[in-house]
Amino acid sequence: MSLTELTGNPRHDQLLTLIADRGYMNIDELAQLLDVSTQTVRRDIRKLSEQGLITRHHGGAGRASSVVNTAFEQREVSWTEEKKAIAEAIADYIPDGSTVFITIGTTVEQVARALLNHNHLRIITNSLRVAHILYKNPRFEVMVPGGTLRAHNGGIIGPAANAFVSGFRADYLVTSVGAIENDGTLLEFDVNEASIAQTMMAHARHLLLAADHTKYHASAAVEIGNLAQMTALFTDEEPGASLRQILKTHQVEVVKACAGGNDSP
Repeated sequence: MSLTELTGNPRHDQLLTLIADRGYMNIDELAQLLDVSTQTVRRDIRKLSEQGLITRHHGGAGRASSVVNTAFEQREVSWTEEKKAIAEAIADYIPDGSTVFITIGTTVEQVARALLNHNHLRIITNSLRVAHILYKNPRFEVMVPGGTLRAHNGGIIGPAANAFVSGFRADYLVTSVGAIENDGTLLEFDVNEASIAQTMMAHARHLLLAADHTKYHASAAVEIGNLAQMTALFTDEEPGASLRQILKTHQVEVVKACAGGNDSP
């Protein structure tokens, strides 16, 4: 699937690309560029906003909200097959006997499930949901920090959690992000969750980023790092030209994962 094939509908894909590039567009502009009626544009905007891909405004549409993340339950059922393929590729990348940081999120929960057949892993995670998946393997040592527990996603945050994480040096970090900007900036929605992710990044030897294609067109508010820092990007679709250049310049491995198998360009 190419970068412009995001939804399976070419017009919707073009609309998403225009809004991602410009940030906001009014209905008349979109109708002219897409060569359709304003009524059609309104219908498209309504449908795409309901999917969380853009934000609906009076008279137009903009990028998805940079401060409000899609509900955790909704993300659990979004792009599930793509996330599973990405998760399996990451699990294949991590050898037995490793120490692994895992952050919070629906994609990394899929990674946790994919790791269950490994042996002798030490897992440090600030996600109770991830820990609940992994503790069932008697060959794993699963460690969680103290801190404030969040009801909506099972995440553990706060100074105590940061201090706990900083006491380790992991072989691998497995993380996802809320959005990836065209300059490679990695963004999250929540400053407290971002802080833990930054600490893990600073204390891991290899940084593995799980990002499906929707992250290239999303928006978030809190910077956690840059794509250039990553060891490898695991995705279902190659990003656009500007991000591909960053990946090439900084020798970040790209593992393209799909239901039929994985492909490293």
